Amino acid sequence: MPSLRSQAVRNRLIQRLQRLTPDTTPQWGKLDAPRLLCHLVDTVAMALGDLPTRSANTKAFHHFPLKHLILYVLPFPKNVTTAPELLATAPSDFEADRQRVVDSIGRMAAKPRGMGPEHPFFGPLTNEEWNALQAKHLDHHLRQFGL
Repeated sequence: MPSLRSQAVRNRLIQRLQRLTPDTTPQWGKLDAPRLLCHLVDTVAMALGDLPTRSANTKAFHHFPLKHLILYVLPFPKNVTTAPELLATAPSDFEADRQRVVDSIGRMAAKPRGMGPEHPFFGPLTNEEWNALQAKHLDHHLRQFGL
């Protein structure tokens, strides 16, 4: 499973992220490139426990097999809405926002094993699950922008 714990996975994601420009057009969805960077920072902040989110009350997705299928097997669907908290940060300087994403990726990868914060949709996640989910999430959005 791809995970931010893997240096090779992080390097590939960051290389793809470096190809993103403020004018890169998404192939689907409503985010533009500057908003994408802020969304990525917000989602990793949630995974680190720095950004609280409200529960979506979807208890069915808190347990195996649905949780496992979504985290590790099935691709993320396109055009799915996200928690409003994960769209709260406004873009500022594009390069500074990109660096915040890169720094956040490093912080997430360095989280010790054990339980992480609750996800609004999946409930309790370990830091291992968070690292896999964040790698998958980053890949999803980079593909959204053709990267």
